[in-house]
Formats: sequence, C-alpha cells, structure tokens
Amino acid sequence: MTAAAFDDADLTRLETLLTPLSQAGSTMRPDEVQGFFVALASGPDTLAREDWLSEVLGDAPAFENESERDELAALLQKLYDHTAAELAAGRMPEMILYAEEDSESPDFWPWCNAYLYTLDVVPTDWFEKADDEGFEDLLMPLMALGGMFEEEDGKVLMEFSEDELEGFREELPEAVLAVYQYWRAKMQAPKTVRRTAGKVGRNDPCPCGSGKKFKACCGE
Repeated sequence: MTAAAFDDADLTRLETLLTPLSQAGSTMRPDEVQGFFVALASGPDTLAREDWLSEVLGDAPAFENESERDELAALLQKLYDHTAAELAAGRMPEMILYAEEDSESPDFWPWCNAYLYTLDVVPTDWFEKADDEGFEDLLMPLMALGGMFEEEDGKVLMEFSEDELEGFREELPEAVLAVYQYWRAKMQAPKTVRRTAGKVGRNDPCPCGSGKKFKACCGE
C-alpha cells in the first residue's frame, strides 16, 4: 500500500499544533521531527509509535483535548510513513527547513541535530554495528551541520570554512540516501552459517535413531 503524501496543508496543521509546544519546552519543531524520522526510517531499528511520539513531544504538557493529541499523532504518523516511502523509493523527502534567526538562509542545524539525536534513542549503536571506518565519512555532512563537533562549553573540536559548510549543505541529500542504502545493504546481506556438529558419513548410524545406516535412512 502506497503511503499518502504529506502535503502543504498537513505541514501547516502540524506547525499549528507543534510550534506553541516547541516554543515552551523540549517538543520538537517540524524540521526536527523530519530529521528524527529520516534517521529512524534509515537505520536498523524500529521504534513503537508511542516511543517515538514521546521523543517528539518531549516535556509537552498534557493535552486538554484528547482529540487534538490524536490528530497530532495521526499527522506525525503520516509524516513518518511518507518519509519512509520516499527513502525506499530512492528519493530524499523535500526538506522542512526554517530560516536562521535574522537571516533568510535556511538553518540546517535543527534538522541535522535531530537526525543525530536519533542515534542516541535507538537501541543499536550505529558505529559499533557498522564496524566500518567509511561509515563515519557518510555521516560527515550531518555531523558538521548538526553541531557534532561543538562541545557544551563552547569549545570547537573541528572548524569548517563557509565554503566547506556550503559543500556539506549541497551534499546532505546524497549523504542521507547513502546512509539509508548502507543499512539496507547491510541488513539484507546473506549470513554465513557455520557447521557446529560433525558431518555424518554415509555408513555412520543415522542420527535420527532408527538403527539404520545414514545412507539407508535419512541420507537416501
């Protein structure tokens, strides 16, 4: 079944429901939700709806109207399904980005930071499971744009020029799809089955316990 497209009207309604909550606490904005969902749909783990919903809502107060919470949950589910379907089709979902403060330039930090936050939420340690030095290279645009090299005390672990940052912005869609394809290939790779028991010879007693030789019983 094809996922329904998440259209402009859906986004407008999602903004109406989420923005007041995100301004008052740790509830994600729509751009952060999309980054979070893209990572969630890309990796080797799945989260139950209530689990990812609680991450999106953060410390949002209880809804006075339960139908409003249900509407929000349905909109978020629609966004997740659309996101997963676009990635599966080899397309980067149209990014939800908002302008930087006092600027008309799109701010990639919340989107990329929320993508990276997903790695702290899911059960699997992506880097440990990948066990691949090249995997981190795929994530470089996300890490550079998402503040991975900035510490809480303001110390910068790695600095990038504006040209480098612009390059990361341009590479971001390709990087996101590359990470998605990386995990699809890794999860679908055939597993090697190793024999743990000794091989039964044709003239050996059949392991089924019939008392016959293997060649005259299960080995026929």
